[in-house]
Amino acid sequence: MVVAIEPMINMGTKNIKQLKDGWTILTADGKPSAHFEHNVAIVNGKPELLSTFQYIYDALGISSNEEDEYRQKK
Repeated sequence: MVVAIEPMINMGTKNIKQLKDGWTILTADGKPSAHFEHNVAIVNGKPELLSTFQYIYDALGISSNEEDEYRQKK
């Protein structure tokens, strides 16, 4: 089983509106928002992280191994 975890963090209201394109989501008050996704597979009863934030760490010059414990292959 694979689960997509997709939090949306808003500076203002939690209320949203969807545009007519059926895809675009905006905050109802127009304030800035961030959306990200992690994909997690359950393999043999244990979580396996399929996505990564490594590109963010690289862009910010951060060294982190916090995702390692959730990967079968590092």
